[in-house]
Amino acid sequence: MATWQLQANETARHTWDQALLRLDDYTPFQTYARGEYHRALGWEPCHWAALNEDGEIVAMMLGLLRRYPLGIGLIWCEGGPVGDLSVCDEGLHQVMKLTTCLKRIYCRFRCDRQRHVEDALRLTSQGWCRSWFNLNTSYSLSLDLAKEESQLLAGCERNWRRNLRRAAEANLTVQQWVDPSVDEIVLAYDSMQSLKGLEEQHSREEFEYLLTHLKKQLIIYRATNEQGQLVSLHGWQIVGDRATAVLSATTEEGRQVHASYGVIWALIQHCQRLHLKSCDLGGIDPIGNRGVYRFKKGTGAAPKEYLGEWDWASRPWLQWLGNWAISRRQRLRTAESALKSSVHTAPLKSLFEEPRSSAEISQPGIA
Repeated sequence: MATWQLQANETARHTWDQALLRLDDYTPFQTYARGEYHRALGWEPCHWAALNEDGEIVAMMLGLLRRYPLGIGLIWCEGGPVGDLSVCDEGLHQVMKLTTCLKRIYCRFRCDRQRHVEDALRLTSQGWCRSWFNLNTSYSLSLDLAKEESQLLAGCERNWRRNLRRAAEANLTVQQWVDPSVDEIVLAYDSMQSLKGLEEQHSREEFEYLLTHLKKQLIIYRATNEQGQLVSLHGWQIVGDRATAVLSATTEEGRQVHASYGVIWALIQHCQRLHLKSCDLGGIDPIGNRGVYRFKKGTGAAPKEYLGEWDWASRPWLQWLGNWAISRRQRLRTAESALKSSVHTAPLKSLFEEPRSSAEISQPGIA
């Protein structure tokens, strides 16, 4: 039988990541640095760990807490829990209430381990429910970096290899961005968002905190034109022997010369030199965002389905309220994105067409 505990922040600072890496399904979204990044954005990181009878950590959950009036709290867990899901039962529910001193809690997590029916059945039996409205897509693509470089290139689709050659012929300078500029990143994202009619993907503040708190784990590559102007950037977070795509933006000029292909290939080569085993290329939506899907799929990456989003609440009405609020938020964001897209690319009649899916909004195009 496992016992859940809340680790003090000072303890977590020194031991959390080491314990995390010992669990097979560790993820960069559950690292200590991620918690500190979200703390800077106004969340309260909570480091819960489940210990077995021998005192060994068998499961972990970095929960991000927001407190509201009347003793109500929202807990969001990105990428986890990790480890033995069989212990994510009433014991976890109770420790969340006791250690936060909250009367009413709505908890939602997005588990990034591969989906298996056994895990879904287990979570259901423990009081968790599949979320009615999801914040993110549950589908992704995983690239096997353990292969030889020649094998990886051969595994890319023919059109992807052709665009990689075009990028190489475009007189671009592709290199690691050791000291990235927030101003340049913001400009690149603004260009991409304007081109595609997307809502703001990240605020300037988020970029600043991301570079501050995840600097040691981030590898960023960029492409610049002959005038030294940034036309494409991609950033992967590296934890253990795995990489995860976290940043991507390409300007209109960069799209015309296929700059993303050169940047991604440089990142792949970098990660192979570090002997990494895989990279999660991030969420995909083959229907709502075909361009991003084709770009990622063209690398030869294999599709995978996450266990996805689940939630629990200390009161049934809180679970209903939480899902309703998220559904309203997603619909508003989708409508805003469709409005921006129509202003940039279509006549007025397009305002009355069906808006794009939320997955397309949350996964910007990089092809």
